Amino acid sequence: MRNRSSRLRRIAAVGAVLAVALGTGWSGAASAGAAEDEAVVSCLHGYVCLQPLFGAQPVLVKEGDRATYSPALRVSAVVNATNTAYCIGGSLSYPLGPGQTQTWDHGVNYVSPATGGFCPL
Repeated sequence: MRNRSSRLRRIAAVGAVLAVALGTGWSGAASAGAAEDEAVVSCLHGYVCLQPLFGAQPVLVKEGDRATYSPALRVSAVVNATNTAYCIGGSLSYPLGPGQTQTWDHGVNYVSPATGGFCPL
């Protein structure tokens, strides 16, 4: 019985991680977790804010601007406080819609407005 309950806990933990990854990380759907993340990374309206991994001040990209980073900027969160969809490229590449937050430890090589609402593959 002990092995079964241990196995069930592991399965539940994996399910919770997948739910977070699929619910907020990849699809960008709003959730209570996303609202909490936005509170952690404050971002001025009209900017995309990149929170460096080790707690330095956020790096700001003004709405409509493009920024590149070489070497990649290691971040823990990216917040889009603009009215424009953005493409984030690096170790993870993804679209980030207006008002959305992405909280993954990853490297960012560029931040660019989405052309026609789409990001290149």
